[in-house]
Formats: sequence, C-alpha cells, structure tokens
Amino acid sequence: MSTMKRKALTAIRFGIMAIITAVAITQSTRGQNPPVSDGFREPSLVGVWFTQVTRRNCDTGEPIAATGRIQLTFAEGGTLLETIGPSILRSPGNGIWKREHGWNEYSSALRFMRYDAAGSFIGSGVVRAALTLDETGDHYTSTATNDVLDAAGNVIGSGCATSVSTRFSME
Repeated sequence: MSTMKRKALTAIRFGIMAIITAVAITQSTRGQNPPVSDGFREPSLVGVWFTQVTRRNCDTGEPIAATGRIQLTFAEGGTLLETIGPSILRSPGNGIWKREHGWNEYSSALRFMRYDAAGSFIGSGVVRAALTLDETGDHYTSTATNDVLDAAGNVIGSGCATSVSTRFSME
C-alpha cells in the first residue's frame, strides 16, 4: 500500500473517531443543564418532581378532596410522565409540555386511561395545566383543569386543581 493511501486511510479513521466522540459527548451531556443565557443558567422544568395536588371546586376554589401525591417527570424535548399510587381505576398519565412566556411559565397536557372495578376500559381523563417555576428552579405551582371522557371520547365531567411541586435532587 502506498504512503499516500495509508495517510488517507489514517485521516479517515481519525475523522470517524472524532465524529463518534463528538456525538457521544453531546448525547451524554444533553439535558443535564438548561441553556446558558447572559452568562447564567436558566432554571428548567426538565427533571423529576414530587407533586402535591389539591382538587378544587372550579367556582369557589375551595378544596373538595384530600391532597394527593404524584410524581411527574418532564423530559427534554417536551414529553411528560405521571406516576401515581396503585390504582385499578386509572393508569398513570403520559403527556406533553412546553415553555410559554419568559423563562418560568410552562403549560402541559396529559392523558390517562380510566377503568371500572372489573378492569374494563370506560374512558380517559385529560389534565391541562399552567405551571410557574420559582426563581430557584426547584419549586413550581400550577393550576389545572381536567376533563373526564367516556369510552367514545365525549366529555362527561370536568374539574379543577392546584398543585405545589418540589424538584427531586441528589441531595
């Protein structure tokens, strides 16, 4: 093999290794930190949140049930996963989220499936929320509305809720 061919193959190998290394570094750091803006990191909704939800009367705002606890995971790219306690009457929720105005206002929507006591599908629920992240980026509050749908997708009920959330951290 000529010296020219060896040099060309070596250059190609190093180029491929550089591309693979760059992709690996990008993938390993993606989602770890929010984007830098003006020299500081903006807080982000991305992460795992311990959430206390209070269902409320939509007209008066008064609580209508004991506060419940759920866990929400907001993934980079705009997907959302809700984890709930054991229930034969509903599934965990899956949804989407996006940033709205400024650095701390977001909206989300999630859907869960509903079942009767025998385990038969009877419909779904859709929760739409407006979330406000505090200045630390470790807490948010939200207001939400929910629709209860029958198996055909018709709205058969609705409700309101508020929540307070704390970011799950390594500390």
